[in-house]
Amino acid sequence: MTLSRRAFLKSSAALAAVAGCAPGLAASGGASADPMDRIALTTVTFRFRFAQTRPADYAGTDPLMTLPEFPAYVRDRFGVRNVELWSQHVDSTEAGHLAEIRRAVERAGSRVVNLQMDQPYNLASSDEDERQASVDLVSEWVDVARAVGSPSIRANAGTGTIETAVRSLRQVADYADRQGVRLLTENHGGISTDLGVLLQILDALDGDARAVADFGNFPDGTDRFDALARLIPYTDLISAKTLLFDDGGEHMSFDFDRCVRTAEAAGFQGIYSGEQWDPSTDPLDAEAIAEWMVAHLRTSLLAARG
Repeated sequence: MTLSRRAFLKSSAALAAVAGCAPGLAASGGASADPMDRIALTTVTFRFRFAQTRPADYAGTDPLMTLPEFPAYVRDRFGVRNVELWSQHVDSTEAGHLAEIRRAVERAGSRVVNLQMDQPYNLASSDEDERQASVDLVSEWVDVARAVGSPSIRANAGTGTIETAVRSLRQVADYADRQGVRLLTENHGGISTDLGVLLQILDALDGDARAVADFGNFPDGTDRFDALARLIPYTDLISAKTLLFDDGGEHMSFDFDRCVRTAEAAGFQGIYSGEQWDPSTDPLDAEAIAEWMVAHLRTSLLAARG
C-alpha cells in the first residue's frame, strides 16, 4: 500500500475521533437512525438452500435458490437490503455471471457489503509456491468482489507464521487497493483464532487491512466480550454469528445481545451481518434463525441508542 493511503487512513481516523465517529464508520457510511440500515444477512446462513453447499444426504426440503435470487429474497422476506456473499455460492467467475449478480443486487435496491472468500488457500504457508499461489487466488477474488459491487473482501490469514501472513496480506491489500476494494481479515481459523496473534497481524499491517469481528469464533475459555471489545478498534464489519439454538428457537451458545451491546459500547458504528453456523447437516430452519437474528440486532441497536 502506498504511503499516501496510510496517511489518508490515519488522518481519517483522527478526523473521525474529532467528529465523535467510531470504528466501522467507513463500512456503514455512518450510524443510521434506522437500525435496519446496519443489518445484513450472509448467504452462509442459507447454505442448505444453495446447491453448491447442500450436503448430498441432506434430509430437508428447503427450496433451492441461486445467488442472483438472494438479494430480492432477503429484502422481501426479512426487510434486509444489505447482503454478504459467500464465495462458495458464486456459480462462476465469468464476467457475465458476475454482472448478473450485480444487476440483481441493484434491481432489489440493495447493496453488497462484503464477499467472504473461502477457497483452498493458505496465506501463511511456509511453502513459497503455495503462499504465492494463495496470494494470486485471493487477488483473483478481489476482482470478483469488485465486479459484484462489494466494497470489501474477507481473506483468512491461514496457518503458519505471523510474518508470512502479514507479507501475504499486504500483497493482497496492495492489489485490492488498486481495485478500490478493502481487504478484511477475521478471527476465522488458523493463527487468527488467537486474538493476540490477530491483533499483531493487524498492527503490522498498519491500516492496510481491517478486521471482521466474528461473535462466534472466539475459542472456548476466552472472555468473549473482552476479546470483542479489544478487536472493535480494528473492525469495519461484524459477523454477528449465532451457533446453536434450543427447541424453543432461542440462541443458547452465548449471549448474542450482550455481544451487540459490547460492540456498540466500544464505539462500533458499522454493519452487523447475521450469520449462523454449526457443522451439523441436520435440516435447518434458516428463515426462523434469520428472523431471530434480525429481530435481536434491531432491538439491541435501538436499545443502544437510548
